[in-house]
Amino acid sequence: MTDAQNINNFKEAEKFLNDHGINISGFLEYECSKKPSFLQMSDDNHKRFCSLYDEVFTPSSTTKSKGNKLEDLTAVLFEKAFPNIFDVKKNCRTSSNEIDLLIRWKDAASRIGLINDFCGLGSTFLCECKNYEGKVSVTYIGKFFSLMSYTDTRLGVLVAWDGVTGKGWADGLGLIKKIALADKRYIIVITKKDLLEIYKKQKTIFELLRDKYHALKHDIMYDKFISKHEAEEKL
Repeated sequence: MTDAQNINNFKEAEKFLNDHGINISGFLEYECSKKPSFLQMSDDNHKRFCSLYDEVFTPSSTTKSKGNKLEDLTAVLFEKAFPNIFDVKKNCRTSSNEIDLLIRWKDAASRIGLINDFCGLGSTFLCECKNYEGKVSVTYIGKFFSLMSYTDTRLGVLVAWDGVTGKGWADGLGLIKKIALADKRYIIVITKKDLLEIYKKQKTIFELLRDKYHALKHDIMYDKFISKHEAEEKL
């Protein structure tokens, strides 16, 4: 089929949707919500992901090799699996820091509505991988926030095998909530449990990012608790 034929077919499809009160962006957003095949890893990439997942914390792995494998696994998760959606740069240096992964949403992600849920957070986000066993402490959360502030990034993804310390508003998890509330910078934590869901093809990386971002936002929203005070009219 020629390019001219493709263009004509696209125009006919767009006209059909418009005639039924549906715009292209709405249709694409609906399609994305149904787990379409183009948002799934290919079989080869999924096998590579699973292999790295199994290797990350094998007894024979050194701390350095574990870290490299977790970083490779994360790169597969974004860059290798979805080269038309994400642009990934590894080990980027700023004047004072090194970033594990700098990830940019490509134009295609915007066209099909994938970034609608992250409106206002910019076209790039940071991703850091913590390879040690045990939960990530409040100290590192603070350092990650500092890096996000330095690079003026509003979304950060922290791949931490055992998650972060604390429950509710305490420790690492509490600091993540306080940062989101006070500074409108959002740190999303991806754990081995989340990666296992991708391993088992129960979720995609897009669903994890969206669901965790919304969960964080809803956990810190307080508008519903604010109502008008009787004294306001007298002041």
